[in-house]
Amino acid sequence: MDNGFLPRLKVFIGKYKYWIVLALFLLVILVVSDNSMIKRMVLKREIHDLQEQLQESAEQKRQNELMLNDLDNDSLVKERIARERYLMHRADEDLFLENER
Repeated sequence: MDNGFLPRLKVFIGKYKYWIVLALFLLVILVVSDNSMIKRMVLKREIHDLQEQLQESAEQKRQNELMLNDLDNDSLVKERIARERYLMHRADEDLFLENER
């Protein structure tokens, strides 16, 4: 076994040493290391998703602030919200509900 395998291995490594080093380098960069390209792509996608959530939250906050401002300044808004969301009505009114499908 010593006569056949090791000399052929040494010849193979000697002939392709630069390609072997390049392949190992790419393996480390793309897959193995903590800063691998695969992990970078996953983290970049996660950052993008979190930025979208942040924008949606900012928009929701802006809408809530507008509604709060309206509630503080206008009593008709309070009545409208009570009627729409909580199905409240005056004593002399009848309430008709529609099923939404």
